[in-house]
Amino acid sequence: MLFSYDPMLVVASVLVAIMASFTGLRLAGDLSALPAPARRIRIAEAACALGGGIWSMHFVGMLALRLPVSISYEALNTLSSVLVSILITGLGLSFVHMGERRLWRTAVSGTLIGLGIVTMHYIGMRAIGGNCLVEYGPAGILLSSGIAILSSIAVVQIAYRRRTLLQVSLAAVLLGITISSMHYTAMAFTRFIPVSELVGLAQPMIQDGYLALIVALAAFVVCGLFLLTALPLPAAGWIAAPAGAPIAAAFAAPEPQVASKPAAPKPAAPRAQPDAADKLRLPYEQGGLTFFLEAARITAIQAEGHYTRLYEGQESHFCPWSISKVEETVAGRNFLRTHRSFLVNLEHARAFQRKHDKVFLVVPGPEDNLVPVSRGHVPEVRKALGL
Repeated sequence: MLFSYDPMLVVASVLVAIMASFTGLRLAGDLSALPAPARRIRIAEAACALGGGIWSMHFVGMLALRLPVSISYEALNTLSSVLVSILITGLGLSFVHMGERRLWRTAVSGTLIGLGIVTMHYIGMRAIGGNCLVEYGPAGILLSSGIAILSSIAVVQIAYRRRTLLQVSLAAVLLGITISSMHYTAMAFTRFIPVSELVGLAQPMIQDGYLALIVALAAFVVCGLFLLTALPLPAAGWIAAPAGAPIAAAFAAPEPQVASKPAAPKPAAPRAQPDAADKLRLPYEQGGLTFFLEAARITAIQAEGHYTRLYEGQESHFCPWSISKVEETVAGRNFLRTHRSFLVNLEHARAFQRKHDKVFLVVPGPEDNLVPVSRGHVPEVRKALGL
């Protein structure tokens, strides 16, 4: 059977895909600055937004389809398609954050997202019933799968190369077009065959066009609500400055309450001037703001892709600098490279430990408080510790 599309609903389906892609990628960015529990919640939100948006695009695209016979959609396969989409795309987004970002990890993540798109489509197509049978061409399956997987890999690479709004927006547009292209490419190789006996189907309570607009609007509202949850909250101590006041006034601490009978102030002891190491500060990002941490308080620094993680005791902070830039900045101070992925502040080194053929420094902060020392750096570390 020949079929056609409603142009307005096709445009709506593409916009839904782009909006859902932006929401999912935006929520899945800057996770390194969050603690582990909040990170897992944010990934779940991103998976729901992206997976649900992929399904919404598919559903609106199917409602845009115009066939000469009436069709229906089975509830179980329709529900399964959205759940599978959320699950597989969630795995793809999670895989990016499971360790140091490498090209192979980007490829696996993009492949999972692409497979989520393809799987959702064909499970959703199985829900079609009524007065036609559906056949798929092998060329369409291969071509649409290739579009979904290769484009998703490119999307992950673009979105996580630099976590700027422009990069995420470009990746979202590409992913939205990818989802739509995969859908309509697969549909171009799909055949609808009329059955011998027509089945009488009840008229839907809402016409397809109105239903598609309702689904599209609901997808935009849900994505908007998810994006609102990702807005940074004011940090502790942030105070709104009066109009016309200097910007620094917004960071000023509140004035303490004056007691009715204040005690006589004691003369303050003279304070030693901080040396150059105390003055050195490294930037870290949290909640959309950039803060600065004194280098002397940092116990260890770990590479995390193109970025780093600063450990301050048991707390960790996301630093936008690469480990090579950090090493260059702290050169000549108490920091020592112990491994290709680690710098250690020797002032905070508690112990030198051997485990079989491996060597570690015990430093507060990293996992198990152990920082690996590679074989090539062992002599230098021992010398610095006076061993």
